[in-house]
Amino acid sequence: MITSGAPPAQPPVPPSGPLPGPLSGPPPARLSGRARSVRLAATGLCVALLVVGTFWGDDDAFPFGPFRMYSTSTPPNGNIHVMVLEARLPDGNWREVPLESVVVGVNRAEVEGQVPRFQSQPALVGRLVEAHDRLRPNEPRWTGARLIMRYLKLRDRRFVGTEEKVVAEWLR
Repeated sequence: MITSGAPPAQPPVPPSGPLPGPLSGPPPARLSGRARSVRLAATGLCVALLVVGTFWGDDDAFPFGPFRMYSTSTPPNGNIHVMVLEARLPDGNWREVPLESVVVGVNRAEVEGQVPRFQSQPALVGRLVEAHDRLRPNEPRWTGARLIMRYLKLRDRRFVGTEEKVVAEWLR
């Protein structure tokens, strides 16, 4: 909308001659029929993987599967699962320690994704202890560790208690 009585400004006139930058120079080469076929096949494969992953995939299939981590919620009468790491100190006492890469070389999500492996091979928990020894040489050496699945119980969306189950344990 023009509010004053002045005529609208004229758009600038583009300079004549070749355009500067990436548009100057010879035109791009055309793709051969074979190159177009390869690109079309690759595109078709990606689309097919996206469709299959969307309907039958899980987080492990990302980026071809749905990233369900943020698209789901806990039922109002469900449980929230939290993986916990406890270390046995030289005095024999157990203490909860952070399940973080700076402490044991891997983060919580990596451990949670491998629960069946830890259950079938408890010696893998020893690898976390070894990583702790390597990453934190000035701290007391752990004499063991155990992975615990902690269930935070909800009823009508309210916290009502916890339950714990040892997933795997390893002792020196």
